[in-house]
Amino acid sequence: MSRIELPLAITAPGAGDCWNTIGVSGDQSCPELVRFIHCRNCPVFETAARAFFDRRAPEGYLAEWNELLGAPSGAAEGETASLLLFRLRDEWLALGTAAVVEVTPVRPVHRIPHRTNAVLAGLVNIRGRLYLCASLHGLLGVEPSDAPAPRGAVPRMVVLQRGHDSWVFTAEQVLGVHRIPRDQLRAVPSTLANPSVSFSQAVFSWEGQSVGYLDEQRIFEGLRSREP
Repeated sequence: MSRIELPLAITAPGAGDCWNTIGVSGDQSCPELVRFIHCRNCPVFETAARAFFDRRAPEGYLAEWNELLGAPSGAAEGETASLLLFRLRDEWLALGTAAVVEVTPVRPVHRIPHRTNAVLAGLVNIRGRLYLCASLHGLLGVEPSDAPAPRGAVPRMVVLQRGHDSWVFTAEQVLGVHRIPRDQLRAVPSTLANPSVSFSQAVFSWEGQSVGYLDEQRIFEGLRSREP
């Protein structure tokens, strides 16, 4: 039977650590076991535990904790951003997962008469619910490309939601969710001529690719301005 350890070998007044001698961790000869079943239910054990928590703090203990709690937190240095990475033609982009509801296979998109345009693609049915389907290619100004698709790339639809706004867009490839250290996020160079720059809040490198971290608020505002 293993011993029942109280921190710093606390004992009960006049009883020592009876739970380890005549109690459940000893020879179990204590007559009170019939009544309490286990030493942890016994007032003697309870008194010993209370004595431990009521004791005076060791010298320097409070000062040590004051210094520890008052020190600047280093959590921000290791903070990461949870991002969904995807590809629009030759552009590698990312969105915060807080705005992503799900990623699904591509579904048929139904045009909206007199409403469909370069950004508003139409309506799409996802799990019985109709969503407005947007073309991020059109919104971000992503140009067509003659480059062959990476091997194994499969187009997917991404469902976005922010507040009461919900949209779906199609990406040529979804790379999944990745945690990117925030200290790797860099400011967007003002010299970039890419139209998607105005919708990006940062850029970072991932497996040799430069990825634009999109600003969800700007994306939703841009889509909302194209609503029918």
